Amino acid sequence: MQVATRSAGAAMSGDGEPGLKYGIDRMVARGRRIFGWGWVAHPTRTIDALTLVLAGDGWESRLPVSCGLLRADVKAAFPQLPAAETSGFVATGYIPRSPVARWSLEVEYGDGGKAQLDIGSAADAGPGRRRLRGIGYVLGAVARRLRRGDLRGILQRAKAQNYLAPSLDDAAIGLELRQRLAGATRVTILFDHNMGGGANVYRRTIVDERLAAGATVLLCTYNLPTLDYRLQLFLGPGAGSADEGGIFRISSFLSLEAVVAHAAVDELFLNSPVSFDEPLVFAGWLATLREGNPRLRLTVAINDYFQVCPSFVLLNADGRYCGIPAVSECAVCLARHRASWVRLSPPTEIGPWRAIWGRCLAAADELRCFSQSTRELLLRAYPTLDTGRIVVVPHRVDFAPARLPRADAAAPLTIGIVGQISEQKGAGIVKEMLARIDREGLDVRVAVIGGLDIRVESKRLHVTGPYRRDDLVDLIEAQHVNMLFFSSICPETFSYVVEELMRLQLPIVAFDLGAPAERLRGLDRARLCAEVNADAALDTLVDFHRQLAGGERR
Repeated sequence: MQVATRSAGAAMSGDGEPGLKYGIDRMVARGRRIFGWGWVAHPTRTIDALTLVLAGDGWESRLPVSCGLLRADVKAAFPQLPAAETSGFVATGYIPRSPVARWSLEVEYGDGGKAQLDIGSAADAGPGRRRLRGIGYVLGAVARRLRRGDLRGILQRAKAQNYLAPSLDDAAIGLELRQRLAGATRVTILFDHNMGGGANVYRRTIVDERLAAGATVLLCTYNLPTLDYRLQLFLGPGAGSADEGGIFRISSFLSLEAVVAHAAVDELFLNSPVSFDEPLVFAGWLATLREGNPRLRLTVAINDYFQVCPSFVLLNADGRYCGIPAVSECAVCLARHRASWVRLSPPTEIGPWRAIWGRCLAAADELRCFSQSTRELLLRAYPTLDTGRIVVVPHRVDFAPARLPRADAAAPLTIGIVGQISEQKGAGIVKEMLARIDREGLDVRVAVIGGLDIRVESKRLHVTGPYRRDDLVDLIEAQHVNMLFFSSICPETFSYVVEELMRLQLPIVAFDLGAPAERLRGLDRARLCAEVNADAALDTLVDFHRQLAGGERR
């Protein structure tokens, strides 16, 4: 593994490019995979695109980089850089081979110019120093809540990833786990990503339920910042006390095969495999374990659409909801897809993807959906699945506001948008709506209660930053919100946020997509927008506001 690290508060000058500054916070290469983040800014030139260029003996690979991400820490450290606030980038992808001999970051300016940054000096740091130097920034990133397009949860939760877990030793860890699980009579192995969001909320429910039922839980997650796996042990009755668990690092989920063979594992629960390094190997491995072991129960929760496509939010290469078209159309789309969430998976074709994941789904005892719309989409991709094994179990939401917010329907329209609004959550929609509001001089304000993952300059926008759920009502009132907008442009499988917003009993608008539309359809105080674009959304919001206000209002 190669790692590049540099303090977020330090800058390096661009190679041969006066004024260009950059910092590499972390860059990891393990096997074929790359993951890292940093920042780059120029005092006078706009940066349009970044490309990570990697080269070795006889090969070169060019990986697109997600850039323009918010970095409040860089703005604070370098106030003289006008573009510092949106200087962040995240790089992820797969390379044809290793080792990497040359690391460079190619900068493309809005005026057509280019610059090449040699970042190899940081990548060449010694192994011992690499790890220790990286820890300081990672812990700092948690406090700063580093914002990035659709990858913010990975960095936001970095401290929980446990960088100080023991070194990789799969055989020794496997033996220790078998010994510690020797007294357990029921063991569930739970697989999940570690990127935050509703899936991680739900996995806590699964852990609690299994422990309450007397089982022991072994949680296996993938850790992107270090490109390895984490095992966390939750001990149930017969295997010691709950505080005798532990966290371990392993290089591959395949190490768990010996645990399945020698411990009382009776359930495999797949919550979400997004970000796993070899998802097709994993899918085939799960199917083989279940097919060869009648005592194992395999449950697959559909928290996203990863089993359908590497674009697990079902946005196509043009950034629009695809609707799961014919496989021939999927093949063309996937070949040109450049979104960061697709690059979390190794390059593949849709045919093998559907075939191998289809085998895994067919082997499962239960396919757990959280909405009827998710069930329908799953069957659109896999029409031959046994429908008797597909269940719909909506999430339980424990949010009950202490009081309902006070809102003046007759006041000028103030649109409230709740959550961390990334690309798939509608950040582009929000930006385009505000551009039209400003251009036409509409008497409309937008309050984002949470965060917005792109920079938007508008006097009619207020972004509160992170919030506590218990403060939601107060924040809504403080911003004079009188209509809510759920801006997600993908078909959510459930959405805890929508359920919480519904319980506030304010008027709400959403796109006619997925589980949110399923729950909002037919409600008097809800409207669904059929077209997924900013103009249609704003028109729906304004028209709905006029109706509720009882008269025409510009």
